[in-house]
Amino acid sequence: MSITVRGVHLGHMKLDLSLLSNRPHNTGVAYDCPVIAYIIETPEGRILWETGVAPDAPAEWLPEWLEAVNLDQLGTDANIERRLAALGLGPEDFRYVVFGHLHTDHAGGLRLFEDAGAEIVVHEREYAHVMGLRESENFFNQVDWAFLGDKKPTLVTDDGTELAGGVRLHHVPGHTPGQMAMQLELDTTGTVLLTSDALYHNDNYVESVAEPLIYWDVDLWRTSLEKIEKIAQENDALVFPGHDETAIAHVDGTRELQPIKLARGYVYS
Repeated sequence: MSITVRGVHLGHMKLDLSLLSNRPHNTGVAYDCPVIAYIIETPEGRILWETGVAPDAPAEWLPEWLEAVNLDQLGTDANIERRLAALGLGPEDFRYVVFGHLHTDHAGGLRLFEDAGAEIVVHEREYAHVMGLRESENFFNQVDWAFLGDKKPTLVTDDGTELAGGVRLHHVPGHTPGQMAMQLELDTTGTVLLTSDALYHNDNYVESVAEPLIYWDVDLWRTSLEKIEKIAQENDALVFPGHDETAIAHVDGTRELQPIKLARGYVYS
């Protein structure tokens, strides 16, 4: 069995594009911001990459978050539990649930896996950061990951780790202290990089001055983006940004934009 990956579309949020890519012509542009999880099949077990927004997010989010990010378009079906069920899957069907970071639009479904038996994987700096918070802030929502205080997750170090054969995690901080990217080696597609919010949108990558307005440390964010680009160029990788339906393909020193294929039956192999 080879590694495969498929996207699970979890709906759209509405926000100003300049939050993701702060260039003058993006200010005031309303962006339908996709929320996407990924299912990775490997010979060593099934992996889920992030879990999207919680179904109760409109009632749980702080007012300032809802002012910046409109959730009205998500609807009642745009959550990881229902989307997995539509694929015939449940929380118990995963060996690993891996989080690029623990912001609430990526970890809203984490609590679904509290008693599922899956191994929850986060970076040690991300875990230390959220465990040190006294209240929800900066898009870290305590109800998402509160149980991790009692059920400590598997922690990744700054050196990263090979989670399974052909599946490697890289520490790419800046968006948050423990932001990670996942590198996958597929037989046909080749190298795929899932970046989470180390790369929000293809605009950040194609135009190097297009930095976001939401970050923990923008200097580290720039350095991590350079690391992602280096990995991508060295491996002719297909790069999936965290909040975009457009990927960046690298081939023999060139790069081009390609739509991310998110149709229910499509699998990258």
